Amino acid sequence: MVKLAGAIMTGLSCGYFGFRLSVSLKKRIQALNDIEASLELLESEIGFSAQRLEGALRHVDRNGLFTAAADEIESKGIKKAWQNAVSGMKSRLCLTDADCEALYMLGGNIGKTDAEDQIKHIKYVKTAVRAQKDSAQSEYDRFGRLYRSGGILVGLMIIII
Repeated sequence: MVKLAGAIMTGLSCGYFGFRLSVSLKKRIQALNDIEASLELLESEIGFSAQRLEGALRHVDRNGLFTAAADEIESKGIKKAWQNAVSGMKSRLCLTDADCEALYMLGGNIGKTDAEDQIKHIKYVKTAVRAQKDSAQSEYDRFGRLYRSGGILVGLMIIII
């Protein structure tokens, strides 16, 4: 009876782990999609609104990243606030190091120059985020189903052994 319970728990935990990996890939795609949309809105805010950067960041936020940066702008400055926000939200948004590197580029260039330069920098970062999103989508297409099926199969293999 104890062996059967252990076998069931092992199979379920391996299957759960596979599904979690697949869900984290999907969550990364959604987060990058939201960030790209927020960057698009930020570009419009900077181009057409006279709002301060802090207010613009709060207005365009879709997943908490931009609000986290806006909360620290006054005390730490935009570059440090943006880096802290990206680092702090990395695990919640399932971002990779490459995603974070693409996002770090924004903090060093926004809020320091005129609107035209800021828009150029946002477009550049948006292009980098789009490339990361496309990479994440292809990774999900290749490995999402593999992780789900592999988790279940590894669990079954351990039970059989």
